[in-house]
Amino acid sequence: METLVKKRAIPLALISLLIALLPTRALFPAKIFDKTAKKQLRVYLDDICQWILAREQASRDGKIQSVANNPRSLQGNLARVLLAGSELTKNNTKCMEEALRWCDAFAARQQRVSTSLGSEGGCWSTGEGPDVDLSENSMAAVALARGHAYADGSRRKSYRQALERYGRFLLEGVRAETGQRPSVAGWLLQGGSDGAIGGGFKKDVASLKPSTASTAAGAAFLAQLYALSRERQHRDAAVQAVEWILKSRRPTGEMPNFIDGAESEADPFTTLALCGEAIQSVYYLLDDASFNQRLGRELDNTVRRVMRIQEESGLWGEGADRRGSSGVATLLAWHYLSFKGDETIPQSLDKFWQNLSNPVHAQSFGVLLHPISTAWMGLTTAEMIRPGITFKKM
Repeated sequence: METLVKKRAIPLALISLLIALLPTRALFPAKIFDKTAKKQLRVYLDDICQWILAREQASRDGKIQSVANNPRSLQGNLARVLLAGSELTKNNTKCMEEALRWCDAFAARQQRVSTSLGSEGGCWSTGEGPDVDLSENSMAAVALARGHAYADGSRRKSYRQALERYGRFLLEGVRAETGQRPSVAGWLLQGGSDGAIGGGFKKDVASLKPSTASTAAGAAFLAQLYALSRERQHRDAAVQAVEWILKSRRPTGEMPNFIDGAESEADPFTTLALCGEAIQSVYYLLDDASFNQRLGRELDNTVRRVMRIQEESGLWGEGADRRGSSGVATLLAWHYLSFKGDETIPQSLDKFWQNLSNPVHAQSFGVLLHPISTAWMGLTTAEMIRPGITFKKM
C-alpha cells in the first residue's frame, strides 16, 4: 500500500490546480470557482478517483490488506466520490463500475432481522462480531442510496430492498431473539431526546441515548430514503433528527459531540462535518423551501464561529480530527452559495485551498495518502465543481 500511494502522492495536476487557485479575491466570485478553476478541479477529482481505483485493485490482487475491513462509512464515502467522478471526470465507466461493485457487496452483506412490529428489517454488523454501529450503517447506506440512482434492473431492485429493510430497522427497531440482542422499539428517540438517534448495539447491549454521529448519519440516510419512497414517516424522521442537531448546539453555534448521551470533547470538526452531511441532505432532498430558509438563518452563528476559529494554516482541528476539515469547507461553501452567506466565507475557503497548494502540507493532510482524508477531499472537490452532486443525481 505504501508503494501504491507514494507513486500517486502529489500528482502534477494537484500542484497546478492549487497554484491556479492562489489569487485571493479573484478566486471566489459569486459562484466561488470560475470555469477555468472548475476545469482544474475536474483533473484533481480524476486523480483522486484514480487513486481510489488503484487502491481497490491492489486490495483485490492481495497487494495490500483487504479494504473490506475498513469502516463502512469510509467505504461508502469512497464509493460516493467515484459516483460523482463518473459524472464529472473522463473515467466515468470505470468509476461507475467500481462504485456499483461496492454497492453490490454491501447490499449482499446485510443481515435480515425481525423488527419490533414483525416486519423484515436489515442491518450490518461491525466486522465479524455482533456489534451494530448506526453511524457507520447509516453513512454507508447513504452511499447505497446514491448507487441506487445509477443502477438499473435487478441490481436497482436489490439496493432498494436493502435500503427499505434498513429504514425499518432504524425506525421500528428489532425484536429480541433467544439468547441474542434485546428488543428495541426503534432507534429514533422520543421524550427529552426527541429526534436523536441511539448508537446501536455494543456487545448485545443497546445504546438508546443520543449519539450525534448516529443522528447526523441517520438524518442523511432518511433524507435519501424519503427521496425514493416519498413516505411521510421518512421525511418527518429526517427533519426530527436535524431539529435535534440544531437545538443541541451551544449558544456560540458549536455542535457538541454526544456519545451514548454524554458530551465528548473528541473530534469536534469531524462531528461538524457529519452534521453538515445531514443538513445538506435534507436541504437537497426534502424539497422544503421554508425549512431550507430556516436552516440558513439557524446556521449563521455556526458559520461565523467556524471562520473565527479557523487556523492560520486554513485548516481546522488536530490529529485525526483534522481529516474532516474538507467537510467543514464544504459546509461553508454550501452556506455561501445557498443563502448568500457571510461575504468573508470566500476568504476562509481561500485559506483552506492555499494551504493545500503546498505539496508538503497536502501530503501531511493525507490527500492521496490516507483514505479518510482522500474521501473527504474527494467529496469536497466534487461539491465545488457541481454543488449537490454527492447528495443527489444532478
